[in-house]
Amino acid sequence: MIWLTWRQHRLMVAVVGAVLLGFAAWFLLLGNGMRGSLGPAELAECIGFGMDCGEWTSSLGLLNSLQTTLLPVLPALIGAFLGAPMLTREIEQRTFRYAWTQGVSREHWLFSKVFLLGGAIAVLSVVFSAAYMWFFQPAVPEWSWFDAFGMVLPSFPATCVFGFALGVLAGTVTKHLLVGMALSLVGFLALFLPVVAWLRPHYMSPMQLTVDEYYSGPRGWVTEFVYRSPAGEEFDIFEALRASGISHAPNSVGSAETEQLSAAGYTQILLVQPGSRFWTFQFVDAGVFLVLAAACIALTCWLLRRKAI
Repeated sequence: MIWLTWRQHRLMVAVVGAVLLGFAAWFLLLGNGMRGSLGPAELAECIGFGMDCGEWTSSLGLLNSLQTTLLPVLPALIGAFLGAPMLTREIEQRTFRYAWTQGVSREHWLFSKVFLLGGAIAVLSVVFSAAYMWFFQPAVPEWSWFDAFGMVLPSFPATCVFGFALGVLAGTVTKHLLVGMALSLVGFLALFLPVVAWLRPHYMSPMQLTVDEYYSGPRGWVTEFVYRSPAGEEFDIFEALRASGISHAPNSVGSAETEQLSAAGYTQILLVQPGSRFWTFQFVDAGVFLVLAAACIALTCWLLRRKAI
């Protein structure tokens, strides 16, 4: 089964490998070139902020654009183009029946494919993350590992494994390749975005620091900010403006309004996840996505047992 699975899916594994290893090679080349031409302070500022980098400005600009567009959805694309076709293509072409008539159980058939392809994805994504971490490391003293959270170990590989497992489930549910690919993409975004936006910032209760306290210490992840009134009540910025009677444009606040809030005795409080919690957050985040991946494979196994194919 292992050899057959490899023969069936080696082309798409090669494509995924070329993408992930290609990005890894780019990170290594870019990081090596920048280390050779920029001083430590310039290097940290350039990697962390991505501006005024001299000859590296365009490369860092491209990388920053990719970090907000393509790179976060690489796990979804892995699920759509490798996970969804894994079973769907065999179901559509009825080739699975050959394996089942050779004394191979449905579970054995499924797990041999999942462990081989899922293992390949895990290894390739670990290389991708390791290369990115080496590239980003000079920025850590001035910034924080939290600024690279979704790209590093072990969260990114776990997310890739989840995307693959969700694609397998989507293909099994629909039994049609294109529909399964679409469902995989939509399902990934429906689960991934709430985890990133709502669950991830609250793995642990944030610390409350004033702006001066935050910038006088090690950097972390500012998840939110509030304004504390002289009476000790906490508001978001628009509630604070209303409570203090300061007029402002609808849904718009400038430096003048924030200065008036400060003059009225309101203190800006940052809700911060300190940098010392980074690895705890990484392992919790990876655990969330691995549990979701295991649930997808378990549900796929149940469907294979119960559904007529």
